[in-house]
Amino acid sequence: MRAVLFDVYQTLLEATPIPRGDRREAMAEVARKFDLPTQIPLDQAFEEAIRKAHHESLFPHPEVDVREIWQSISPELSDPAGFAAAIEDAVNPTRSVQGAPELIISLHRQGLKLGIVSNAQAYTLPLLERHLGEAASYFKPELSVFSYQHLRAKPDPELFRIAIEPLLLRGIPASEILMVGDSRTNDIEPAKGLGLQAHLIPPAELSIPADLLRL
Repeated sequence: MRAVLFDVYQTLLEATPIPRGDRREAMAEVARKFDLPTQIPLDQAFEEAIRKAHHESLFPHPEVDVREIWQSISPELSDPAGFAAAIEDAVNPTRSVQGAPELIISLHRQGLKLGIVSNAQAYTLPLLERHLGEAASYFKPELSVFSYQHLRAKPDPELFRIAIEPLLLRGIPASEILMVGDSRTNDIEPAKGLGLQAHLIPPAELSIPADLLRL
């Protein structure tokens, strides 16, 4: 194996959403910190705006940039990126999956190229840097594809094509690229459809069998 691509959520980062009934007040508390009005239920407005964006999308698996969603809900918002990140921290806190930093560092030291293919937002990379520390710096930007950048989501194979193109141009065949993720539908099947190797992990239990890395 010469390159490994990772999913993020429930693979490198474990996300634990707060109870749905607590989301509205948690969002309102963030809004107050940003001096935004709280008369409109933000959870409801957010879901409605996403549904509208998905309906208008031309892609079979649409994605949104939540910074744009929040800006559309609150035009007076001066820092949509900061607001989106604060909302995410409040309603969907994350932590590193056990063993993730050590595995990434080990793969880097073995000389493997590392990248990401994830349904994720602009705040995801800072979250990786926060939780993985040094290990986050080993993901190559040109091999890292986040769904919000392309307004399309996995299992759209186009995201995988974008990620592997630089590797193919370097002479690394698809058969020597490994995709690691927790979803058979979003990670494993589209990766195999493009000829990649793929490894399905149980949620929040990151490990890669040594025999896969020796392929």
